[in-house]
Amino acid sequence: MPSAVPVTSRRGVLAGGAALAVLGVLASACGNSPPKPPPVETLLGPLDQARKDSALAGAAAADIGHPPQIAAALTVVATQRAAHARALSTEITRAAGKLAPSSSETTSPGPASPAGPPPPPPPVSDVIDALRASAESASRLVASESGYRAGLLASIAASCTASYQIALVPGGPSI
Repeated sequence: MPSAVPVTSRRGVLAGGAALAVLGVLASACGNSPPKPPPVETLLGPLDQARKDSALAGAAAADIGHPPQIAAALTVVATQRAAHARALSTEITRAAGKLAPSSSETTSPGPASPAGPPPPPPPVSDVIDALRASAESASRLVASESGYRAGLLASIAASCTASYQIALVPGGPSI
């Protein structure tokens, strides 16, 4: 018995291809929407800490009683933490979909100080404690972030750790 071979025309192949293309478009349209980026609120804590650490290290660096290498290390720590604050502020602004603020807008002036002598500079141990807390906080947040944010927070944690474990150790290697 002869078998009947189905005849396939070009028109049938083109119609089948078009149907598959439409099916593919419909299937992708019904898929999951792209994931939303994590909220920027998680970066507000590290931003606040970076600003406070920068001010604290800068105030401690102004103390004339420190050895020159510790004063220099404190100055570098203040500069690094200010850079961390700028990077965090830039990421918050970018994620919120706003234009980047000018550098003068990222630093807010502190409250006006009353007349009288300035407060004594903080001891290095206060700076070390603040850096330790900042490093631990950033390390905890790394696991909840991804991509650039995770890298930024990991870099901040590493910088703070190196500062308090190496650069600010009395008698140890300093910057």
